[in-house]
Amino acid sequence: MNTSEILNKTLAWLYINEQEKPGHLWDISGYLDSMGEQHQSDVIGLELAERGYLRTYYRYEVQNTFNAAINTWGIQQVAPEEVFTLTQIVLNMLNCEPEKFHNISELPGLENKKWVQLVEFTRFLLKQSWIEAKVLNDKLLVKLTIEGRLYLKNYEFIA
Repeated sequence: MNTSEILNKTLAWLYINEQEKPGHLWDISGYLDSMGEQHQSDVIGLELAERGYLRTYYRYEVQNTFNAAINTWGIQQVAPEEVFTLTQIVLNMLNCEPEKFHNISELPGLENKKWVQLVEFTRFLLKQSWIEAKVLNDKLLVKLTIEGRLYLKNYEFIA
């Protein structure tokens, strides 16, 4: 199996585990061992991290394990439609009242997400400059930026 296939399968495996139990680290060494590729766990793990697909990772040289958690960029590689659809829903909801900050955990599509997933998705939108965020009374509040409005207008034009 080539490295690209191993990367894709590992990323898909991390995504499935993230859906089942959000916010946890997963031992990719054990997963790669099941495919007969355990010797590549450091290479695969570090490549995923270098590409920006991991929220966090830990390398345990003594135990020869590599634990990792996928982030939104990684999920976008595996399930781009899911990230795209969720982005459209959230940005369109924010666009209904663009001057107001909204509690991200109350937005459609995000109301059942765990805190780690909310923060990761918020980071993704912030990197795109589509939202502005702040924390107030233990709540993560977001509002649409001008760039976010332009993105929605461009998307409407294309569609």
